[in-house]
Amino acid sequence: MLKIFGIFEITVKKMKEPAFAMLLVLAALIGACVSEMEQLSFKQDNDILSGLISLEKGAPLLTGFVVILLMTAIVAIFSAATDIPKDIESRMIMLVLTKPVKRIDYLLGKYLGIVAICVCFFLSAAITAFLVHWARSGEIYAVQTLARQLFLLLALFPLVALTIMFSTFLPDITAMIAATVYVSFSLLISVISVFVDMLPKSLEIVSMIHVIAYFFPNFFYFFNSCQFSGIVLVSLIAYSFSMTAIFLLIASFQMNRRDMI
Repeated sequence: MLKIFGIFEITVKKMKEPAFAMLLVLAALIGACVSEMEQLSFKQDNDILSGLISLEKGAPLLTGFVVILLMTAIVAIFSAATDIPKDIESRMIMLVLTKPVKRIDYLLGKYLGIVAICVCFFLSAAITAFLVHWARSGEIYAVQTLARQLFLLLALFPLVALTIMFSTFLPDITAMIAATVYVSFSLLISVISVFVDMLPKSLEIVSMIHVIAYFFPNFFYFFNSCQFSGIVLVSLIAYSFSMTAIFLLIASFQMNRRDMI
């Protein structure tokens, strides 16, 4: 754990740089701009969206916090795609691995450090949105509503792991593009799977699409409303951490077989 924490500490040191301070200011500006957006909602008769996102029960999502999550996702993909390739290119990773640090320790430390940076960005925007909403309306969000917005962070854990996985195979820019395309394609597959569910089950394309969808995470799950005493929240947590574990295992396998010279 100490070795992982050491890599984590090196990764989060960039928080002390002026560029990161500017990033937090940007997050605060985003939070202020989206603070008055209303609850995320769709028409009741929209079968496609209701198949992707259930918004009927539990604490609702606020549109502004969904925007904050999307901005944080951009930061996550950029940071996770560039950090390890940059260390490899600068030979910094060779200096680290010559010490008693295993490659899996290095990988986990990098992962936790990048997640910490993304969480700081998200929280900076979220706290600003909360304060601006309070200042403008004189009202504060209900505890359950605010907690539901924070659970959007569950989507970041597998996203960072996914991008890090690509960065162990590819150069930084290529990894960034690959992660973006993969996430976009997974969202497309999720939408298509809702369409095919409306087709007769006897058609071969239905089972084919379901098999393909099995290899892609469904990020729409994280936008479901849920009750904190229900099974949905437990399922979201389990789904987030299981996907994260899968992507990190693949990344670890590639790190162990990769020649760093």
